[in-house]
Amino acid sequence: MRNSNAPESLSIGADQGAAIAENGAATAGKAAADRTLLRALLRDRNGVIGGTLVSILVASVLLSLVWTPYDPTAVDPNAPWLLPFRDGHVLGTDMLGRDQFSLILVGSRETLLIALASAGIAAALGVPLALVAALGPRRFAAGVVQLIDVAIAFPALLTAMILAAVFGGSVWTASGAIGVAFGVHLARIARAEIERVHGTDYVLAATASGSSTWRTVRRHILPNIAPTLLVQLSLVMAVASLTEAALSYLGYGSPAPAVSWGRILHDQQPYISARPLLVIWPGLAVALSVLGFNLLGDALRDASDPRLRHRDPKVGADAHTGAEVRAPVPPLPTKGALLQVSGLTIRIGGRTVVDGVDLTLAPGERLGLIGESGSGKSLTALAVLGLLPEGAEVTGSIRLDGVELLGRRERELARVRGDRVAMVFQEPLTALDPTMRIGRQIAEPLRLHRGMSRRQADLAAIELAERVGLPDPAELVRAWPHQLSGGQRQRVGIAIALACRPALLIADEPTTALDVTVQREILALLDALAREQGTALLFITHDLAVVSRVSDRIAVLRTGRVIEHGPLERILHEPDAPYTRALLAAARATAFDAGAFEAADPGPGDHEPADPEAGVRTATEPVEAAL
Repeated sequence: MRNSNAPESLSIGADQGAAIAENGAATAGKAAADRTLLRALLRDRNGVIGGTLVSILVASVLLSLVWTPYDPTAVDPNAPWLLPFRDGHVLGTDMLGRDQFSLILVGSRETLLIALASAGIAAALGVPLALVAALGPRRFAAGVVQLIDVAIAFPALLTAMILAAVFGGSVWTASGAIGVAFGVHLARIARAEIERVHGTDYVLAATASGSSTWRTVRRHILPNIAPTLLVQLSLVMAVASLTEAALSYLGYGSPAPAVSWGRILHDQQPYISARPLLVIWPGLAVALSVLGFNLLGDALRDASDPRLRHRDPKVGADAHTGAEVRAPVPPLPTKGALLQVSGLTIRIGGRTVVDGVDLTLAPGERLGLIGESGSGKSLTALAVLGLLPEGAEVTGSIRLDGVELLGRRERELARVRGDRVAMVFQEPLTALDPTMRIGRQIAEPLRLHRGMSRRQADLAAIELAERVGLPDPAELVRAWPHQLSGGQRQRVGIAIALACRPALLIADEPTTALDVTVQREILALLDALAREQGTALLFITHDLAVVSRVSDRIAVLRTGRVIEHGPLERILHEPDAPYTRALLAAARATAFDAGAFEAADPGPGDHEPADPEAGVRTATEPVEAAL
């Protein structure tokens, strides 16, 4: 029965006041995020030191563009060598009569330019190579990996010297050599990070919601590897500063009259033994710039990761007003089976893990898929969504609304995921993207499949958060996943899955990681929302007590085969297969007193006597025993 009080549409603001409020809220949110990042940097000692050193470098570059105390190119070999603070020369002069302070100021330009250019080239080369190597077709990716391994064998300094000898020393020659050399190193590290993130549950959940490969990369993979990239790019900038100094010192840098810290060292080389003070200032400038890049990179990594900084989830509330927009609801089939799985066989690594599975699920029906770990339950569900791991060989048929899904292109499957079929994953601690706020993750399917604006989807996310029982939803949607409890995260996962009112909901052991009380709440919520929306439910578990609460029929899997299926009551009380009887016996043997549990935590109107055979239920008796 549909809940008459359930919301049927999503309210959004559409008048001019709402637009003004939206712009103001967006500006305030961005400013708050900037303040948070700045506060995190200021709390970090490395951030303060590194930021100060890099700021001094940038300030030196800007100052040198408009003013220097003396002309750094003015050479007077007859002028006496001056110590610091003599005759108006803050750092003294060199053996050619040039002002050391002016040289340091002007030399900072080339150091900063090469550092930035090298980091930009490394990122532009390394990140695409890493994406191709991690996510591209297997053979092509293997070729890219071999290319990276070969390129790593060439040292950056040697490559830069060869290029300088061929094309002449310049800022761009040095930047290109350093950027390419470290770009392949960056590609190798980024590839490992991309593969790690790509295997997480929240990326799988985004794909299951219908997110395209590029959108998944842009919104989930790149933000999660950004801290690692920041550290690596800061290292590139630091090494670029050192490499530029080394090239210029060896005579492979920019030719005179260009000024760089390395060229200053090169020019003073004949006089170092007699005047060692000449190398102190350029050497100190190189060392401090390298230290600044390294410390600031480490601090930015920590500050950019919301899990590593303290954050108050309460931000100023958005304005809510006015007009109402009804999100389109996909029509449900009225005849025949919604889902038909026929002869599904899955082979991974030459081993058959799912063998000829046949399942049907009618609109609005609940099917419990039970079995021990490794029986093929989750793989069957992932096959429906086209999310099997790479290398899996699939045969058989999977039809949704009579349309064959096996063999469909990724773009076609993306339109189905999150819209017609959605999934609630097992582990709530890893099923959410740690770098995205809760509201944006709930809103993402609505923007993908319903074409809502960002404002509309954000307001809809608040309503969905309220529907799944999250406390103070208007504030909670601004929180980060790590600020929520396990039960709250699972409610967020349910809100994401049901956002587009799918025809089929797959729940893959959604209560395994939760305590008993929270399990009961999540099961009741799933049951109520699925019934309210007329959604068919494929519930995967190894827990007989759980499946008995939410299923109309049960299918029992063992070693990849369906060994028994039928109505709930028959399977629980008159099973045919010996394996099913063994499961029930094990459940009874390990059950605790369900009646005592009910007495300790009675529900409304719950005054039934304890069930003498805990672990199995009739149509009205609760079961609390886990298999």
